[in-house]
Amino acid sequence: MRFTTIIFDFDGVLSAYDRSVRLAGISRITGLDDDTILDRVWGSGFEDAADSGTYPDDASYLSAFNDHIGYQLSRDEWIANRAAAMQHRPDMHDLATALSKHYKLAMLTNNGPLAKAVFGRLAPETAKLFDDRAFFSCDFGTKKPDVKIFEQVARLLGSDPAQCIFIDDQQRHCDGAGKTGMTGIQFTSVDDLKDRLTHLGIKLGCA
Repeated sequence: MRFTTIIFDFDGVLSAYDRSVRLAGISRITGLDDDTILDRVWGSGFEDAADSGTYPDDASYLSAFNDHIGYQLSRDEWIANRAAAMQHRPDMHDLATALSKHYKLAMLTNNGPLAKAVFGRLAPETAKLFDDRAFFSCDFGTKKPDVKIFEQVARLLGSDPAQCIFIDDQQRHCDGAGKTGMTGIQFTSVDDLKDRLTHLGIKLGCA
């Protein structure tokens, strides 16, 4: 099989992500304990709904986020808090850049409209590398691992799902991609990913 397209997840793959850092940061600002924040934002289903496109723009998302936590977090505070929980992975970006010489690249992340609106500020290297092929679940009315989102992304890329590799740190998302015919790879480390790509016959270098 000849692969033409490689699709990367963002949080946990192109960037390290630690939600506990976000919880601690919001706690310092609001005075709420971590468990309360976790329950109000993630446990309530709010963040899942936002990722699935419930909120039409970044302003409505932030307003709803603040309603859920019961505190008026500013836009800059939200951005700084989100950024603090992320760590750029230069080795992954070097690999993606090398792969771009031979394959179509795309990014698919479960994130809402505020993360999308400020993505260039949160992750400038990633935004530049993927440009208009950085896809956010909030634009699709669903999220990973729903098969529909993988089908829609493949269609937008003009790629047959069978010719796509999808890389994510969550196996259930890889399984969702696999139901469309994509080849899913669960990300654990850069070295393991390189080994698995090589096993699939993927060119890693510039030659």
